[in-house]
Amino acid sequence: MTTTTTVPGSAFSPHQVEADGFTIRYFQAGDGDPLLVLHGAGGPQFSLALDLLSDRFRVFLIEMPGFGDQANDRHQTLADMAATIDATAQALGLDAYHLLGTSFGGAVSTFVALNHPQRLLSLVLEAPATFRTGETPPSPDLPPAEMLRRFRRHPERPPVWVQPSPATMAKTWTLVGRLMGQLPVYDEELVARLQECQVRTLVVFGDKDGVIPPDNGRTFRRHMPNCNYILIHDAAHDPQADRPEAYADVVGDFLTRGWLFLLPEESTVINP
Repeated sequence: MTTTTTVPGSAFSPHQVEADGFTIRYFQAGDGDPLLVLHGAGGPQFSLALDLLSDRFRVFLIEMPGFGDQANDRHQTLADMAATIDATAQALGLDAYHLLGTSFGGAVSTFVALNHPQRLLSLVLEAPATFRTGETPPSPDLPPAEMLRRFRRHPERPPVWVQPSPATMAKTWTLVGRLMGQLPVYDEELVARLQECQVRTLVVFGDKDGVIPPDNGRTFRRHMPNCNYILIHDAAHDPQADRPEAYADVVGDFLTRGWLFLLPEESTVINP
């Protein structure tokens, strides 16, 4: 798999769309089946992995309302944000699409799959914050070196880590804290709902994740009827940046193969 871009994100162009009372900013690249991408608590981030995926899919990197320059005092729950994402997909004219959510975006994506599954072709959850047993959450007070250690095994690989400004972090942490505060670390009611969810799902963790222990991914595997779970070796909480080629290979294979995508039961680790 190759890509024509040399700087992560250089193939993406900015756009905006009106949806659910918000002006949603997004970045788009590539052709093929649509893939909506929801970022983590740090906001949208380009990566070589997304560049590689845009060689095969029409990728929409969505900036969720409350990030960037836009305020969001309206959303009170992850389900509220999920409803806006569903409205955004409709505003983009997408009758059916793949959805990829990272960390906080993975928690939002979980509720998209539960509450608005009708247009989802498949779901990828990257280090999702849906279940957080044993979590060591980052905070605006963490020194940059400690924040970096939790997120990246290979900070020398692009993109270069840039910690958001204290003002930006305080703003987004308020939103993330409000939405995540409504979700227990392990929610039995949510587990019961997952058992009824038929969306084809892949859960991906880096095996050295310093924020959310990777074993939380096994909760999805145990309870969701159509769920695969995989670990990417030598990656932390940001496997897109730590192991972009391995990440794009497995995610792209999952999205392309559909129901033919299979993983061996005896091992969940790839690219050791």
